[in-house]
Amino acid sequence: MVFFLGLVIVGTSGCNASLPEPESPAARLYQQRCSQCHRLYGPTLLTPEMWAVMVTRMEQEMSRRGVAPLKVEEKQTILEYLRKHAYKPA
Repeated sequence: MVFFLGLVIVGTSGCNASLPEPESPAARLYQQRCSQCHRLYGPTLLTPEMWAVMVTRMEQEMSRRGVAPLKVEEKQTILEYLRKHAYKPA
């Protein structure tokens, strides 16, 4: 249910939102790798836990589309960036 809700939210809002620390290496990597297939989503769109699920789902989609997979270091950097700036409910 939570994953589905995350997909609905991602599908309807947050596209091309301003990114925090846009010039950081992590933000640049996020922009470079993730915008190959879709518009970028602001990190505050999802919780840290939801980002982990979403990145795993996107890796599956990359494989299906024949896009070069994320290297272990790239995935770690992107997830750290997204989690750092993710929505954190009170």
